[in-house]
Amino acid sequence: MATSRQTGKPMPDHDAWPTFTVPWNDNSPGPTDMSRLLEKPAGAKGFIRVVDGHLATGDGKRWRMWGLNLCTDMPLPPMDLAPVVARRLAKYGLNCIRLHAMDHRWPNGILMRSRDGSPGNRWSGGQGESTRLLDPEGLARLDYFIACCKEQGVYLDLNLNVARRFTEADGVKQAEQVSWGKGLTYFDERLIFLQKEYARQLVDHLNPFTGKRYADEPAIALIELVNENSLLEFWVRGWLSGGPIEPGSGGWRNIPSAYVADLGRRWNAWLARKYEDREALKAAWDGDLRDYEDAAMASVRRLGPADFEGASTTRFRDEALFYAEIERDFFLDMKSYLQGTLGARQLILGTSDHNHGWSALPMLEANATLDVMDGHIYWQHPRARVPEVRRSASNWMIINSPMVDQPDASMPAQLSRSIVKGLPNIVSECNEPFPNDYAAEFIPLAAAYGLLQDWDGILFYDYDGGWRTSYWHQEEWRDESILPFFSVGRDPMKMPQMAIGALVFLRGDVQAANQTIERSMPHDFVLDSLRTRPDDQGHPYWMPDLPGRLALVHRTVIADFDAETLSPIGGQVRLPPRSIVSDTGELTWEDVPGDGRVLIDAPRHQAIIGRAGERSTRNMDLDLSTPFASVELASLDARSIAQADRMLLVAVARVANTGMRWIDDGRQSLGSRWGGAPTRIEPVLGTLTLRNLEGAKAISLRPLDGCGQPMDEVRQASRAAAAFVLELTDKPATTWYLVEVER
Repeated sequence: MATSRQTGKPMPDHDAWPTFTVPWNDNSPGPTDMSRLLEKPAGAKGFIRVVDGHLATGDGKRWRMWGLNLCTDMPLPPMDLAPVVARRLAKYGLNCIRLHAMDHRWPNGILMRSRDGSPGNRWSGGQGESTRLLDPEGLARLDYFIACCKEQGVYLDLNLNVARRFTEADGVKQAEQVSWGKGLTYFDERLIFLQKEYARQLVDHLNPFTGKRYADEPAIALIELVNENSLLEFWVRGWLSGGPIEPGSGGWRNIPSAYVADLGRRWNAWLARKYEDREALKAAWDGDLRDYEDAAMASVRRLGPADFEGASTTRFRDEALFYAEIERDFFLDMKSYLQGTLGARQLILGTSDHNHGWSALPMLEANATLDVMDGHIYWQHPRARVPEVRRSASNWMIINSPMVDQPDASMPAQLSRSIVKGLPNIVSECNEPFPNDYAAEFIPLAAAYGLLQDWDGILFYDYDGGWRTSYWHQEEWRDESILPFFSVGRDPMKMPQMAIGALVFLRGDVQAANQTIERSMPHDFVLDSLRTRPDDQGHPYWMPDLPGRLALVHRTVIADFDAETLSPIGGQVRLPPRSIVSDTGELTWEDVPGDGRVLIDAPRHQAIIGRAGERSTRNMDLDLSTPFASVELASLDARSIAQADRMLLVAVARVANTGMRWIDDGRQSLGSRWGGAPTRIEPVLGTLTLRNLEGAKAISLRPLDGCGQPMDEVRQASRAAAAFVLELTDKPATTWYLVEVER
């Protein structure tokens, strides 16, 4: 085995690892079948609603979302396969699916197919073809898939505007440069009309397989308006001032010149309504007005990021408020259209807090006028190795370091900043993308700390496939390899974690924090926060005295965007420096440089996440030999681990495709060498000792295959005083086990 010259990390020989696959069409019952956790059919008790600040079913019972994103044409399987896919989702305990980015042309989505007949190109059609109609075949497949999901107890989160490429034939000016229309969708009248038209075509559509309009379908839990889209973020990033636009690019970039001019006119009209004349404006802005600037003449310029520091306080706040009001008004108008005009009975979500390099506070305030708050997070999202070349599977890199070593910048810390008091909070996209060496940490940490923070849902990104191909038409579903970068559905490490995670999250096995730290701020602070850049990612709340580890100890919420004073202030919240223990005592994050680790120690769920060595919870002692792994144990019934007769053990480390090869010593990129089927697993090796099991006489360990079915081998634990010792080996290789206790 070669060793990295830069990092000292061993360069793994992935092909020496044993093969282990999770079949795409697995519908078999058995010990890992978590469909019993799902209410069938979805929506049986009525529409999902808000009760006491959390999601609830129609009868008022608390409801949590645990699921995946299905993107582009993934929610459009052939009708003979739709029941298979829906049943597999339910088997893994996935009770909600985010229908994401379907606004592509058929066969990559539900927009009308192109007349040029290009079946595999979602961009086909060009500027001369409208995107204003839905494709009958695509819509029929979506209808049937929704019906199949409903039958299995799987709810839907319906996304509206995500990645639609607007065209000249849609009546959109500078359409080729508009592309997805991010930022522009908030204020351009034509784009708002087109969004409402698309919403009507979906929400007012009668599904023949359920006999209900989408608006009247209780299995559809949420409707999301726009994806990762904020006019305020565009301002902070400097994209509202115009500039070069890369041809054919998607969403995050300079806006076209016609829209720059439109915003300028709107800005001046806004100022003219607020201030009586130029002299009043100049006085309010402490003289920060150039000779040529006059709102009456539509000549007051808008600021770019380079101007922020030098602008007067009032001038900056006015412009921030201008964009914030546009976002808020768009959300309220769309909510009124959906729920008022169309009669939609679902909860409405605006957009997600997806970029943690800015404060986003005014954006969060605008979203808080709706029904649900949302966040997105990726631990070490792939980025371009060559910045000037658009990211592709061959031009990417990751840092490839573990989240457990960075508690203050961790996923739960970053996501906790978005929670608003009195509103449900979900995470509709998250992942630690393949092939990160430490990805085994992500799902159990999301489940545990999501419960500590009392989240209402976690939807991982994504099920399978990629945006650049037609998933069903090109039969990607037959491929048994892990695709770049986000495919969870064929990952032999993440899918078993999804099943045990469903147990943990849907049952609420980890307690919510005992104490909630409320963050309140004057509105001027909210606006001024856009001027500043963070010194480090370890302070996600834009308050210098509150590090991210706050989210690992207590729950934290935004209580007030318009308070008289800022709180809490320095010294009011004391947090541990090294051993970060939740105020419930169930979660411990050890902040040890180069050896971070997390222990989950709840009655029905326990886990040890980190590097090789000896670690313990109340019922488990683990002596781990594998360099980095996650080992989880959960009761398969309502009883505690100490009392349960059957438990699920998930022990995972790294995974790989056959033939996969790192191209750099730091293991930061594969280039184009992603390999192929079959998938392989790094076996988790070590000694697991179970103790304090009430009345236990014997314990057996049964390895499970890729379908979660018991293999022939049964291992009996050896007795050591009042404890039972089990050896975790690579024979047979697996990622999960059934633990049975004889009493």
